[in-house]
Amino acid sequence: MKYDLTISKIKNTNFNLIYDKFIIGEKLNKKQYESLLAIAICFINAEDKNVQQLGYRIIVEYCNQTKDYTSLYEVSINKGLYPVSKFIEQYIIDDERKNFFTEWNDSFMEQYAERDIYQSEQQHSLINFFFDKKVNTISVIAPTSYGKSELIVSFVKEYVGKKICILTSTKALLMQTKKRIQCVGKGIFSKIIVHPEMYNLSDQSCLAVLTQERLLRLLKKDHKLAFDCVIVDEAHEILDDNIRSRTLANVIIITEKRNPNVVFKFLTPFLSNAENLKTRYTAYDIESFEISEYIKSEKYFLYDLRNHLRLQLYDQFFNKYIPVSTTENFIREEDVVKAYSANKNIIYLNKPTDIEHFALSLAEILPEVDSELVTIACKNISNYLQPQYNLLTCLRKGIIYHHGSVPDAIRVYIEDIYKKDQSIKYVISSSTLLSGVNIPAERMFILDNRRGRQNLSPDSFKNLVGRVCRFSEIFDNNNGTLQRLEPQIYIVFGQYFSRNANCKKFLRNVANVELEYQDDVKNILLSGTKINSKNEEELRKASEFIENYEKGVIDDYKERYTKTDVGKACIMNGISEIDIFYNEIDMQRHVEMYQAEGFKITETSELMEIIYELFIRYLPDICYESLKRLKNRAARNFYAMMLGWRVNNKSYSEMINLFVGYWKTLGQSDKSTLVYVGKWGDMKREGGNVAHYTKIADKSGSEIVNLAIVRIKEEQDFIDNVLIRYVEALNDLGFLEDKFYAQIKYGTDDEAAICLIKNGLSLSSSLLLLKKYQAYLKIDIFASTVYYNECLIKEMEKEKENEILIYEIQCCI
Repeated sequence: MKYDLTISKIKNTNFNLIYDKFIIGEKLNKKQYESLLAIAICFINAEDKNVQQLGYRIIVEYCNQTKDYTSLYEVSINKGLYPVSKFIEQYIIDDERKNFFTEWNDSFMEQYAERDIYQSEQQHSLINFFFDKKVNTISVIAPTSYGKSELIVSFVKEYVGKKICILTSTKALLMQTKKRIQCVGKGIFSKIIVHPEMYNLSDQSCLAVLTQERLLRLLKKDHKLAFDCVIVDEAHEILDDNIRSRTLANVIIITEKRNPNVVFKFLTPFLSNAENLKTRYTAYDIESFEISEYIKSEKYFLYDLRNHLRLQLYDQFFNKYIPVSTTENFIREEDVVKAYSANKNIIYLNKPTDIEHFALSLAEILPEVDSELVTIACKNISNYLQPQYNLLTCLRKGIIYHHGSVPDAIRVYIEDIYKKDQSIKYVISSSTLLSGVNIPAERMFILDNRRGRQNLSPDSFKNLVGRVCRFSEIFDNNNGTLQRLEPQIYIVFGQYFSRNANCKKFLRNVANVELEYQDDVKNILLSGTKINSKNEEELRKASEFIENYEKGVIDDYKERYTKTDVGKACIMNGISEIDIFYNEIDMQRHVEMYQAEGFKITETSELMEIIYELFIRYLPDICYESLKRLKNRAARNFYAMMLGWRVNNKSYSEMINLFVGYWKTLGQSDKSTLVYVGKWGDMKREGGNVAHYTKIADKSGSEIVNLAIVRIKEEQDFIDNVLIRYVEALNDLGFLEDKFYAQIKYGTDDEAAICLIKNGLSLSSSLLLLKKYQAYLKIDIFASTVYYNECLIKEMEKEKENEILIYEIQCCI
């Protein structure tokens, strides 16, 4: 029997008199518990989805309070939540209470078992749908923990002998995905392409794991390359209005143009309407599967420091705040986090500067951890970077932090240490967590309501909180607990929230179950984006780019085509900051002057000057601040210096020392000198609106070292993601000598080292292997493949190499 109940109807009863006490954990009498249990069963049998979920929440809370899990066992069996019922049957129901029905249920659940992991009913259906539709374009909308990554890994076997590409949103996920595929499908594909240069035109089949930027470069390398299947992980990112989202749309459009029968698999943790994944100039239809199960029921707590209000529970079903009885009266975020933390905790902040500031503040009130693993990690990081690195202070107190300016090798290394060592309780992170980073955590503390310049959207918020209490942690055979079915999320309203934020309104906007959320479709290359007078010019420019990159994409195209070599080189290398069509004739005139002289670039200073002469001076006056800096000779000299370090194989620690020395020289010559430090700045330059500068003469030695570490990472990213496109264009025009081009692109012209780099290793690791461990390598330069001897890691450990390099190599083997 289904009950015609709604949340609104329940609000108009006296139900909250008992519910409010119950949900904040106040002790009830036996009769009250029995009444709640009876009401919860009615709710679970209601037609309204939100009422059903409220009923389930009451059951979970009741069982966790009373430790009697009989009702949850029965509900989870009937709802198809077999991981829950199996866990109760295995670890909670003792043998004396088992009977014919529990034994029958146990046998029934075996059909949902996969390698000792029990799938829910919808999880099982999702897997069947994915494989039944292997020749169809589909979208899978499933929260974290539903095995999307495992689906990807197992599905590649279906495309043996064909060409398949897996698109990941970050380089870190790229290597993580490659490693997973290698573990389950070794030998299925002769190599896994993670870099465009690994691909050979003669390859009849291939498995590529790439970011959208790398795929765009690969499509440029082989104009005939056509994929049979493209899997798009974190597919919701295509909805955004930024360069990366447009690049993702571009590669989807191009791959369908090259093979109209290509199959797309879109995977995302959230999406309101799968039709919003359709791009312009394509014809694919999408079949969708969406998980609607409700297994975890988050408990949201608000601690309002600004208004001196103590702990409150926000109930997402009744959209109300319930005071929680507590004697604490905290005034700082650090104290709230320390008081309510669990064994493993994620702390969310928006800005890298805030992350490091809070990490150091939290470290001040925590004791040092007693851990040999942490001691060894600190030694490794000190040797790899610098002993004054702020992360070391935090690590010794059981804290790691995680943002885009942490060096890649350090970030993956400390993530691994965090997973292994129970003494490390805190990871403080930015929205990098939203891109599939999987780390164990029981509780989350949200200290900022923003993501970038915008408020966290409802979907981003849900994706973020979904990172705690993953299924693997809830149902772990050794340490699992059903208390984790109720993840605790603490919103701490203090100094890091935006100045004009209303914390209660924010939480209501992102967590209230009765609000209907719609996809925010902004990417102009998506069919669902509305075109008006404000964005029609942007669409025209985007359409010109895609048609010039891949002619024939747009039917009845009536816009411009490039007429020159330099114009084509700009398009093929993704240079969209300049109005190519307006400037290309003048740009080509300069190109031909240099070509007539037989000009070849062999030095970094020459390279930067030519980039300025042929490209940068044509930038528009508005936008592109990071590139416009190159109009200043001092900035060009700086990047010439950094590229010179790359050419000369400087290690990270060497670069830090050189960076610090360079800054100190500037400060000594003129104590008022301002240096550009981007987001780490605390001063504005005359006429500037943003504090992107700092006065080096006012900084301590430790502050300068830490600024150097983050700035080197950011400047390397700028070179690799932005400046390299101009280098590639110059190379396409024939201006770079081969040896110099290789040194700029890879940091070396050694073909063996380049092969290792193409396979995912850093320059430092590549040079170490070639210097000391070449006997453990088999390098096929022509095929761009590397085979590692299984004894390599043991030999490196025997030689006591830095664990950071060992771990990086392990991740690539």
